[in-house]
Amino acid sequence: GWIGEMDFNSETEWKTWEKNYRTFILDYVAIAAKHNVEMFCIGTEFNIAIVKREKFWSDLIAEVRKKYKGKITYSANWDNYDKTQIWKHLDYVGISSYFPLSNAKNPTVGLLMKEWKPIIRKMKTFANAQNKKILFTEYGYMSVDGCAGKAWEIEKMKDKLSINHFAQSNAYDALWTAMSNESFWAG
Repeated sequence: GWIGEMDFNSETEWKTWEKNYRTFILDYVAIAAKHNVEMFCIGTEFNIAIVKREKFWSDLIAEVRKKYKGKITYSANWDNYDKTQIWKHLDYVGISSYFPLSNAKNPTVGLLMKEWKPIIRKMKTFANAQNKKILFTEYGYMSVDGCAGKAWEIEKMKDKLSINHFAQSNAYDALWTAMSNESFWAG
């Protein structure tokens, strides 16, 4: 299944997972510190765990900061970043930016730019409230019909869709054009 749906039925199960995840992350933090990596992401799209287990994440970030001097982020799913409460401990608000914009086979840049506007307003307000810049930790568009729609659904049926470089190009063009002058966006 998808990591965003990971949940446990007991405190014991949560503690076991947290112990193992802590070991996993600290191993990678040691590598990042050794090689002077500029930025480290402590996790990606843990929609349930990040909400239910906020103390674990806050404690983990504090421990990571003792061992690592670079910037730290977390990668929240596009539909969950505003439910995440750990941003105050991090350097950036990280978002896996697969916002569904349009189901059109060949959406125009203009249509996609229009669809970005309310998303940008919401992100800008959120970034200002957090006093952090937003970093797209993931984004992308497959080269198939309808690629600016629900990526998680498109991915499951990509073999049945026609190749469409035009739609992919428009989706990237719209994203970069919409975001390029936004001061809250870190890239």
